[in-house]
Amino acid sequence: MKKLFLIPVILTVGLGLTLSFQPGLFPSMLTGGQSVYAQGSADSKFWVFDGHMHPVSSVYSRGGTIGTPNSDPRFTLPLAEKGGLGAGFFNTSIDEFYEANHIAVKDALRQFDRFYSEIAKYPDQVGVATTAQEVRALRRQGKLAAILAIEGALALESDLGVLRMFHRLGLREMNLVHLLGNDIGDVMHSSQNNGKGYGLTDYGRELVAEMNRLGILIDLSHTAEQTVLDVMEVSTQPVVTTHSGARALMYSPTLPNWSDEMIRKLASLRGVICVPFLPMIVNQEYQDKFHRGRIRGSGLMGLEPLVYRGDPTTIYDFIQERRNRGQSNRGTMAEERQQSLPPLSALIDHIDYIVRLVGADYVAISSDFGGYPVNLTGIENAGEYQNIAQALLGRGYSAEDVAKIMGENLLRVFEEVVRN
Repeated sequence: MKKLFLIPVILTVGLGLTLSFQPGLFPSMLTGGQSVYAQGSADSKFWVFDGHMHPVSSVYSRGGTIGTPNSDPRFTLPLAEKGGLGAGFFNTSIDEFYEANHIAVKDALRQFDRFYSEIAKYPDQVGVATTAQEVRALRRQGKLAAILAIEGALALESDLGVLRMFHRLGLREMNLVHLLGNDIGDVMHSSQNNGKGYGLTDYGRELVAEMNRLGILIDLSHTAEQTVLDVMEVSTQPVVTTHSGARALMYSPTLPNWSDEMIRKLASLRGVICVPFLPMIVNQEYQDKFHRGRIRGSGLMGLEPLVYRGDPTTIYDFIQERRNRGQSNRGTMAEERQQSLPPLSALIDHIDYIVRLVGADYVAISSDFGGYPVNLTGIENAGEYQNIAQALLGRGYSAEDVAKIMGENLLRVFEEVVRN
């Protein structure tokens, strides 16, 4: 009788120990971090890895610091801690205007300098990470892992030597195309090849190979479909798109949503699609109201000629004047669009669709804080990341799958690509 009683006890204890050490479960046990999955307590937070954000480039262009609010107050370090943010790709933002005028490398270096100086101000809250091991070490210390990234490979000015030096300075993620097509590949709103674009160029193939060799994660956001498919054909490592939704739910030729074919191909390579908190990406009504037919062009120049014809010594004065004008327009735009924000459920719908298509291992999240000026109702600043987790749990997702979507999937890809 005693033996029969011991059998279920032993099985129960064994099962409990087995579950305790499954990857993705009970992260405080695995990583030394403070986050737990039990709901109902003040510290019940999922660890978050944000796939695309601009905290430093925002203060670089708008002033202030990452520790306190500036004219775009959605991200501060206190808000990030409140929301459970544990890692993020901190993007420098390089406009096409800079490359056309041969100051892209210089401006990228200036933004790198601001990245390191900002992080040095808050050593107890944030640290630089260049590997997954360093991300985990910062996680154990309860700090945010900031990973240096570039939005716009035109920052290289077509020089692979610059790429190698940027890697030495800490660059670990970069997207190939931003607002206009370039000598790597075409942009999403291409007029060529029935909208699919001209594909990956010979230089683009060299760039992909060198990013693979160095261990720099390739981001395919904003990139035309043919270039996306070409990159996934030649890359020897997983790739990501850090701010794209499902084209089946929201389609516009000017925005970077992906077809089912593209998502399936990405998953087959063990990559990740990060669904952003961007209203025009996840909601058709918002897109039709504010972005229908709009081709963005350069952030500074729109579709005007990019080469500066003024006195070369005044080019930074010209840039500052354009920035000031853009900042004024940005404030007006934010006020206007704040009245039409879609609900958080729109984001969850896209995640649901992708999970049903390829599974929960290939989807993640991103904010674009510091980029586009508004987000979604319920996820309007960095203090509200956990609202996504709760919404997923409310849809019936398991804690393990929620943990993957909130951060573990992106960390897996980062670790596989960035080996040194």
